[in-house]
Amino acid sequence: MPALTSDIAEFVTSVEVAALPERCSYGARIGMVDCVGVMIAGAGEPVVRLVAATIAASTQNEGAPEIPFGRHLAAADAALVNGVAAHALDYDDVGMDGHPSAVLTPAILAEGWALDVSGSEAIAAYVAGYEVWALLQELEPGHLHERGFHPTAIWGALATAAACARLNRLTAEETRNAIAIAASLAAGVVANFGTMTKPLHVGRTAQAGVLAARLAKSGFTGSPDALEHAAGFMHAHSPSGTPEVNRGNWQLGREWRLPKYGINIKRYPMCYATHRSIDAMLDLVHDRDLAPDAVGEVHVRIGSTPERDVAKSQPEDRAGSKIQP
Repeated sequence: MPALTSDIAEFVTSVEVAALPERCSYGARIGMVDCVGVMIAGAGEPVVRLVAATIAASTQNEGAPEIPFGRHLAAADAALVNGVAAHALDYDDVGMDGHPSAVLTPAILAEGWALDVSGSEAIAAYVAGYEVWALLQELEPGHLHERGFHPTAIWGALATAAACARLNRLTAEETRNAIAIAASLAAGVVANFGTMTKPLHVGRTAQAGVLAARLAKSGFTGSPDALEHAAGFMHAHSPSGTPEVNRGNWQLGREWRLPKYGINIKRYPMCYATHRSIDAMLDLVHDRDLAPDAVGEVHVRIGSTPERDVAKSQPEDRAGSKIQP
C-alpha cells in the first residue's frame, strides 16, 4: 500500500518559498489578507467574546495577539479565538469543499508570531496546508457533508497541522506524527450549523494544528499510517467507503492544486450556498426597479444539500428571537 501519511509529510518538509508557483503564492496572499479582514469584522460577535472569556492572557514572550481585545495569548489559544472570529460572520472565503483560509490563517499567524517567521514562510505554510487538504479531498469520491461531517473541521485539522509543521521546520518523521495526531483531533458535525458551535469548529481546528505540531516537535508520536490504515482517518470519515488511498502517484509538489481549485472571496457574509439566491434577488431589484413596499412575498428554491445543511425552518435573529414571516 502507498504510504500516504509519510508521503504527505515528505512533501510538507520539501515546500520552499522560492520554488512555489506564483499563482500559489498569490492565492495564499489573497486568502490570508481576506481572512484577517473577516477576523476583524467578526471580532465583536458574541460567540467570540464567549470563547475569549474562557482563556487567560499569556505572560510569555512568545504570546500571539488575539484579534478581539488585543491581549497576547498562548499561540494555540490565539488560534482558537481568532479562528472563531474568522468564521463568526460566515464571511470567510471558500475553496474546495470548505473554508481553508479561516482555519489556516489563524493557526499560521499565531504560530508564526510565536516563531517570528517571515511573511514568505507564512505563505509557504499556507500553500503546504492547502495542498494537503486538496489531495485528501481528491482521494474521497464522496462528500463529507453527506455523512454529517463539516469538511472545514475534518480536512482542516490535517491542513493546519501540516502548515504548522512547515512553520516549525519539523523533520519528515515529526511532520508525519503531527498529521497523525491531527487525525485524532478532527471533529465537527453539520447538525451544529446555524449555531455558535459552527465557528467553534473553525477555532478548534486552527488550535488543533498548533497543538499537533508542537506535540510532534516535543517527541509525541502517532501512527505512521494514520491516514491510509484500514481503520484510519480516510476510511473512518469516508462517505463513499472507498477512499482512494491505494492510488499512489499523488503528484504533490508537481501538480499544484491551489491554482486549480483556488480561493473564492465572498460577496455576502453568509453561507455560499445562499449567494445565487441573493444575486437573483438583486438582479430582480435592479431590472424591475423594485421597492421593499412593492414586495408581498418571496419564494426561494434551494437544492437538497443546502436545504439539509443550512436551511432553518425556524430562523432566529442575532438575539435568538424567532423571525416572524
